[in-house]
Amino acid sequence: MEDDDNYQPDATGHLELRYRGWTDIEPRIWSFADCLVHLDLSFNQLQTLPAQISNLHLLKELNCACNKLQSLPESIASLAWLRVIKANGNSIVALPKELGACKALELLNLSENVLTSIPQEIAGCTSLQTLLLQNNDLPRLPLSLATLSGKMQQLDISNNSQEMATIMPTEIHRDVHSIMWILGLQQEKRQCLDRLRQDVKLLQHDNIATEQELAQAEERIASLTERKRVLENDMESIRYFLAARLYYRELRKRMLHWWQECKRAWAR
Repeated sequence: MEDDDNYQPDATGHLELRYRGWTDIEPRIWSFADCLVHLDLSFNQLQTLPAQISNLHLLKELNCACNKLQSLPESIASLAWLRVIKANGNSIVALPKELGACKALELLNLSENVLTSIPQEIAGCTSLQTLLLQNNDLPRLPLSLATLSGKMQQLDISNNSQEMATIMPTEIHRDVHSIMWILGLQQEKRQCLDRLRQDVKLLQHDNIATEQELAQAEERIASLTERKRVLENDMESIRYFLAARLYYRELRKRMLHWWQECKRAWAR
């Protein structure tokens, strides 16, 4: 396409805007929202993709390769028909977790960037078949990626950080089946560890609850012991009172008997 200002999508919805030296996307692009299907912005000087990219609601392919992008906009999640993203050859450090909302995405090319992580939410791209991550600085892949093992056909993680090589042998960095198998094992291990941690927490909680119940039981025992002591003291007092009353009754009987004897003696 010639470098002029009269550009517009062709009959199939393709619009090629390569090698224009753009540092920003011209606002005119948004006027093509109802017909633009394939947008090629590669080989420019773009540093950002504006949030308005979500206005291109019919977009199926976005080619923004070989620019100066440092990120992708969160609003890209609104592109329900988006099947292809080519963002290789930029300076992208991280991806928005919202990318996982692109359910129709089939190809994601992020090679030749400076990525240090991939969000777990990428597993939400349930149609993803091709994922190119070579020549980045990734130390590992998200374990959630294992859920796409039935769909993924091409996965390249070659030439990333040394830590990646310790987790995934370099011989399999382009072997999608081996990578997915290892991710599946790692995910299963993580789930087992999570279950063990949960069990430990439950045991610790039960232990704390048992200790609390034991402390409460000891308090009840101490309280009952004190009540027993008080009752025993009360019983001792009652026994003393009953013995004294019995003694005085016996003494009174004797005194009455002596008095009657005296009266009879005086009568004689």
